[in-house]
Amino acid sequence: MSARIKIKEDADNSDSRTGQSFGRRLYQLMAAEHANLDRLLVQVSIQEGVTSIETYGEFRKSLLRHIGIEEKILLPMAQRRCGGKPLALAARLRLDHGALAALMMLPPSATTLIAIRAVLDTHNPLEEAPGGVYEQCERLAGGELEEILVRCEVAAKVPVSPWVESPKVLAAAKRMLIRAGYEDSLLNLRDEGTE
Repeated sequence: MSARIKIKEDADNSDSRTGQSFGRRLYQLMAAEHANLDRLLVQVSIQEGVTSIETYGEFRKSLLRHIGIEEKILLPMAQRRCGGKPLALAARLRLDHGALAALMMLPPSATTLIAIRAVLDTHNPLEEAPGGVYEQCERLAGGELEEILVRCEVAAKVPVSPWVESPKVLAAAKRMLIRAGYEDSLLNLRDEGTE
């Protein structure tokens, strides 16, 4: 590795306000979870039958666990470290989390998977972008970082209820999408019977 690249990496891994270095370990952990979720979602899309259903079950548990880490560990820690003030993106993330949780109640149809993908494609960059939520949380964690990393790593998978094929559940998922700023038309193929 050249000295120029090493200096650039060091600059990327420091807090310009304090000059403190951080290793992006929280970012790497959470971004790796995003990559695993993306892999599972692709597998669900290409698999068929029982295998697809099993993979979707794993995806649902992993996604809800990931959301739980953000909602129960990262966002509360950041708010506490900011003197009770939530991160600027916290409300936006929570709306997306609500939409994703609602989508997890639907079966793994093509339409459901398209809607999940659309939300994740908007949501994940808010967390992973330079200066995004994961970097903010890592900076804010300070001396708590090791404890936060352990809590994230040992967080249990969330038990999930069976999905429901119901007009009421579909309507609720559409409402959550709209509330989060997405078009309910992401789920309209299901209404039109074109799946």
